Amino acid sequence: MKLLVSIASLSAIALIPISMQMTKANESKQVTQSPNFTGRYLAAISDGDFLASTYNDGKLPIAKTAIDQLSIIPLPFNRDRPSIAQIPISNSVTGAPHALSLSPDGKTAFVVETQGTPPPGATQRSELPDGQQLVAVDLSKPKQPKVLRTLAIAPKPETVHVHPNGELLAISTQTPGRELVLVPFKNGEFGKPQEFSLRQLGIQPDATRFQNGMVASFVQWHPSGRYLAVNLNYRDEVAFFEVQRDRGNLQLVPWGSPVKVGKDPFTGRFTPDGRFYLTSNWGRNFGEQIKTLEQRLPETRGTISVIALANARTPSNQTQHRVVSTATTDIAPEGITLSPDGSLVVTVNMRGTLFPQNSSRFTRESSLSLLTLDRQSGQLSKVGDYPFEGILPESAVFDVKGNYLAVAVYDYFTAKPEGGVEIWRVNRSSTPALQHTMQRIDVGRGAHQVVVAP
Repeated sequence: MKLLVSIASLSAIALIPISMQMTKANESKQVTQSPNFTGRYLAAISDGDFLASTYNDGKLPIAKTAIDQLSIIPLPFNRDRPSIAQIPISNSVTGAPHALSLSPDGKTAFVVETQGTPPPGATQRSELPDGQQLVAVDLSKPKQPKVLRTLAIAPKPETVHVHPNGELLAISTQTPGRELVLVPFKNGEFGKPQEFSLRQLGIQPDATRFQNGMVASFVQWHPSGRYLAVNLNYRDEVAFFEVQRDRGNLQLVPWGSPVKVGKDPFTGRFTPDGRFYLTSNWGRNFGEQIKTLEQRLPETRGTISVIALANARTPSNQTQHRVVSTATTDIAPEGITLSPDGSLVVTVNMRGTLFPQNSSRFTRESSLSLLTLDRQSGQLSKVGDYPFEGILPESAVFDVKGNYLAVAVYDYFTAKPEGGVEIWRVNRSSTPALQHTMQRIDVGRGAHQVVVAP
């Protein structure tokens, strides 16, 4: 397991200056005014003991300074004395970019680790232990984060999402037979985890699929708190479940049949009004015969699928969700985010930045794809792709007013900074657009998810 941080380790918290640098890509389209990014704070997690190149060569960093951390960036940005608060928190880039979730009031952050900290002397990815840790971090004072509670759950937890009332966590794991876990959280304490297998929820093994298709890559609560969406990316499906209580016990009941979407729906998002669910279809290749990064990662553009959800009043035996729109994004779209009003959609695309520079598929630029969403029909319209220089970006989030976008970038091709959060402006004219600002927040190597507290 990675480093467990105790409440007594407050001395590990550091206040670090924010560096402001201009990226070379899209300089002509950058804006120079100070971004008025709205919200209480930005939170980002970084996997410092795993290199982007580790995916290709399996080698881990040796430096003792290579640690995982949670970074808290107060808002609004202070141009005179910008700073961030950082605390060591174990996390892993090897899962979907949703290992961090905030409580609705922004006073608590929850982090899960898919893989643990390398043991002393470890040099190879194969030496990483399975993670098992769920951590609650007290952010009632964002400039003074501290670990509140830790809990050992099913091995290799991948994503976590907090119920709209803040009292129940939904977690997806890579552990067969324990793919979904619900964990109560109330008055600063974790309750007893309740585990569910995909098989007991009606998902049957498919011998034609990698690992029989029995993997849940992502989980998210419906805005009502009544339903869960579960991405089954090896099956190219999304399943929906209603959460019910029976004499104090939680039950998950299928809500309609799983919906076929695009290839490899790694992550997803409900629209704010709960009418639709969008998936980011990465398009990777799976199978025992896939041995190299070139074989695994797609050469074609990914897609987004929009699922129209059945009316909650429809009888369960008649519930039918359906795909109403599909649009093309860019190559390797891992993360997806929606504006607060649900009208804009952005995917974060790593393109070929993960390949070695001597590979024919290597690119220095990743990109963001911007699309508009008709909130009545669910129809998507592609606006464009916005390239920028950076390695392995995975996650983005709009600010509270939907006027800016924060993007987590794992690493750069420069010595400094090694990883960071970049701020983009959202142009909301008749034709929306994204503009790269001069704001880059150095949080250290390994930034793979960023969220905002309202």
